[in-house]
Amino acid sequence: MKQKLFSILFVLTSLLGVSFAQNREVTGKVTSAKDGTPISGVSITVAGTSSATQTGPDGQYSISAPPRGTLSFSYIGYIAQRIAIAEQTVVNVELVDDQASLEEVLVTGYGTTTRLRSTGSASVVEAKDVEQTPFPSVDRALQGKVPGLQSTGSSGQPGSMQQVRIRGVGSISGSSSPLYVIDGIPINAGDLSRATPTANVLASLNPNDIENMTVLKDAASTAIYGSRGANGVILITTKSGKAGKTKIRLDADFGSVRPGVYNDRTRPLTTEENILLLGEALLNNPTVVMNNSLSPENIREYAINNFGIDPNINTNWYDEVTRTGNQQQYNLSVDGGNEKTIFNIGGGYFKQQGTIPNSDFTRYSGKVSLKHDVNDRLTVGTSAILSTANLRGLLNGGAFGNPVLSSFFLMPNLPARNPDGSNYIEGALSPGSGLYNPLEILERDRRSNNTQKALTTVYAEYKILPNLKLSSKYGIDYTNIEEDYYNSPTYGDGRNVGGRSYRDYTRYFNWVWTNLIEYKWDIDSNKDWIANIKAGYEAQKSQSYTSSVAVQNVPLNTFYTVPSVGATPVTAEGTQDDYAFASFLALGDISYRNKYVVSGSYRNDGSSRFGVDNRFGNFWSVAGSWNMEQEDFIKDISSISSLKLRASYGVTGNAGIGNNAWRTLYGYTRTEYNFVYDGAIGSGPTQYGLRNLTWERTNAFDLGLDVSLFDNRLNATVDYYNRQSEGLLYEVPVPYSTGFDDYTANFAGLRNRGVEFSLSGTPLRTDNFQWNLNFNIALNRNTTTRLLADEQVENPYIRKVGEDYFSYYLPQWAGADPENGDPLWYVDETRTETTNVYGNAQRVLLGKSALPKAFGSFGTTLTYKGIGLDAMFYYNFGNHIYQNFYQYQNSGGAYYGSFNQNALELDRWQNPGDITDVPRPVFGGNRNSFGASDRLLREGDFIRLRDLTLSYTLSPQWIEYTKLSSVRLYFRGSNLWTWVKDDKLPFDPEAGSSDVAGGTQGVTNFDVFIPKTFTFGINVGF
Repeated sequence: MKQKLFSILFVLTSLLGVSFAQNREVTGKVTSAKDGTPISGVSITVAGTSSATQTGPDGQYSISAPPRGTLSFSYIGYIAQRIAIAEQTVVNVELVDDQASLEEVLVTGYGTTTRLRSTGSASVVEAKDVEQTPFPSVDRALQGKVPGLQSTGSSGQPGSMQQVRIRGVGSISGSSSPLYVIDGIPINAGDLSRATPTANVLASLNPNDIENMTVLKDAASTAIYGSRGANGVILITTKSGKAGKTKIRLDADFGSVRPGVYNDRTRPLTTEENILLLGEALLNNPTVVMNNSLSPENIREYAINNFGIDPNINTNWYDEVTRTGNQQQYNLSVDGGNEKTIFNIGGGYFKQQGTIPNSDFTRYSGKVSLKHDVNDRLTVGTSAILSTANLRGLLNGGAFGNPVLSSFFLMPNLPARNPDGSNYIEGALSPGSGLYNPLEILERDRRSNNTQKALTTVYAEYKILPNLKLSSKYGIDYTNIEEDYYNSPTYGDGRNVGGRSYRDYTRYFNWVWTNLIEYKWDIDSNKDWIANIKAGYEAQKSQSYTSSVAVQNVPLNTFYTVPSVGATPVTAEGTQDDYAFASFLALGDISYRNKYVVSGSYRNDGSSRFGVDNRFGNFWSVAGSWNMEQEDFIKDISSISSLKLRASYGVTGNAGIGNNAWRTLYGYTRTEYNFVYDGAIGSGPTQYGLRNLTWERTNAFDLGLDVSLFDNRLNATVDYYNRQSEGLLYEVPVPYSTGFDDYTANFAGLRNRGVEFSLSGTPLRTDNFQWNLNFNIALNRNTTTRLLADEQVENPYIRKVGEDYFSYYLPQWAGADPENGDPLWYVDETRTETTNVYGNAQRVLLGKSALPKAFGSFGTTLTYKGIGLDAMFYYNFGNHIYQNFYQYQNSGGAYYGSFNQNALELDRWQNPGDITDVPRPVFGGNRNSFGASDRLLREGDFIRLRDLTLSYTLSPQWIEYTKLSSVRLYFRGSNLWTWVKDDKLPFDPEAGSSDVAGGTQGVTNFDVFIPKTFTFGINVGF
């Protein structure tokens, strides 16, 4: 028996040994057959098994395989190879370019094309550039990525709005924002909030769900979107599955959010500094000196006693209202499929705390997409993106309920807290004083915005013939917004009305149905001439419903939201609105050997937003490109990989106005009047309508050159454009006898001309090391071409034909008089004569604008084996910022003892002969030294380290036995360093360079400064 058992064990052990002997470790390196560079991310599988791996950054791989097995190598852009192992332990592979796949697919309006056949100006932002972004919204992630696209934030509050402009300001009264299209569906974007601080609906979209974003800039690319293409189009394509092994990816990161740019030179004054300057200001006022027998010996005691200053208290209010917040996000995705069906499923969680207490942004998101080939002719698919985003914010802008503003204005001798740790709300900060302790406001008041969004599509494609295809897509964009706004009845803005609560409810339901037929025509048998033609019909309708309820006299300790039991109703109102588009469209191109390409597009748009006499408009474009590298006189120049010359011209429109701008409206109340007679409520006209109100139109020309050199190691693109916007909506004054102040008409004009340039290259590349550089710049000049009058003053600007629309028009500051410290202004533009009387100083066209002359980015990427370093700098030059509150913080004595001043006041004039631009302080004010002038202007030039990422990708050999396909660890920092040219600028220059309201630009309030973020993360592939 023992002998039989021993024999069985011997046989099993031998078989096990044979089994182990069958598999061995095979290693090798995968390189490009063209230039020998290593290729990372190549998929390697053992035929007939589930064993798989990928090459690392250096092209190396390691896999367990039987000695007589077969390895399969595949990678996008290269021809797949199968190689027999044949007892080898080292298998090196050279992959050959797949020329067909190397023609990069470019998403365009209503389809795709290739870079080779493209005739328009477009830039692509890939998934790797937006994934794991530390910013809540994708429009923030676009900053610096696309030449000519300016993305700036007026606030650092989580989830707040971005101002995105492509090739300048394209409208005066309408929108200058681009059209956003997600998976073929034009969406309602922008700030859809009604009561809370700006809430960016794009923040509800998870950046990790995005495959790529294509920014369309010229008429050849945007005219097919007709009345909505004038300001550019951003096409967002979400991720779909890929045939092959099911892949699972887990991404996670966590970190901190810290207050951003803070200029010590313009910090608020300390208590002792306030006592010093207040004393000087009192002594410089003869009346105060005479009435109170003041002298240098007793002035300190007088200032302390008469202004209630405790010199032992020195509160830094900015430190009190700011904090370091936490940030975390987690994303999980699964995709895969076979030759018939592909799928993608994803989910994400993102939370960012703001740098101000009780402000944060939280998003939950989910996505699913499915595509199935029913047979060789019919393909169907669907996708759904669902999200819920909650923003808890705070009041921003110019009110003392804004904690950032309060922190700069409150006197430092006021304590923030009582000895027991409770907030100090006595004395100057007591209820009813007009000044509030921002810490108490942050604890008592509430503002929140909850946005639920669903974007779903279903589509079908049917091949009638091999070269004739019919497609139909139906999409729904649903947005539901609930906003709550609460002011405490015992403190702050709500005290005078016994507390108040608001509840605003908004719902948008937007559907789009697109039907297209596409024909691909090989004109001759040699396929030298090829044409693509597409035509179709699109219908869209958007409906909105709003309701608002406001109550006052809210009982203490009741629920924060409306309805509040026992409260007094103030208002209850609701609206229902809609707009619709009906469009016929056609586009196509024809090419000869892909050397010469001519394209065109046409769209007939009808919209309910415009008058019945001008409801339909025609928009079109023509374009051409010349792929010069295919010419015989270029082919022999080995350094030129590709060289394309392109040009386009077209007409686009802007329908970014209200839904009822053309209508004559009636209502029960107006700002000027209450329609009440003898206790009875009446109605009257509230808006003068215009039946022939029509589209704003932009005629756009673009000339571009794309060049690649040295086997595509150096790439450059340059574009010149000229955009003439005409028929811009403008408020035209009318006689008061009409009962109106003005009406809206197509009257004004703007022109934007500019140059865009981008450069990228790989100066150094070896087996283990690669160094990439990139740079882009945009130069734009805005000019007003038509107004009702040749010039119109709107402080601080002048609107004048021939000038930048945001040109500053102010008196010129001449500094302090060296003899006596009085403020001085130049009398006129010659700057030869000064005056100390503010009213004698003329306003002058300064030649300074709120719009930048140049902006862009530059960066570098270094990789060594698995280590990567990526840095991107963003810059902005040539604009000026108007400091709206500078007059209160550098008041020359006017607000001493009431509002804190900033440290620039320490540079004041003190003795005859002093040369300074800060006048001597005089209690009550020194000759209106704080009046509006170019003293309030600051240069907006800055350079910012926008992104810095340090990463390490584990070698395949390290994770081979873990069943993982990839592991990447990284640190990422944003806004880590900022150089500011003007050292007297008291705030973040980016926050001061935009105003999302559109009517102003570069006029600042004390909003939350744009924060710095520090995150650590991991990407794991299964």
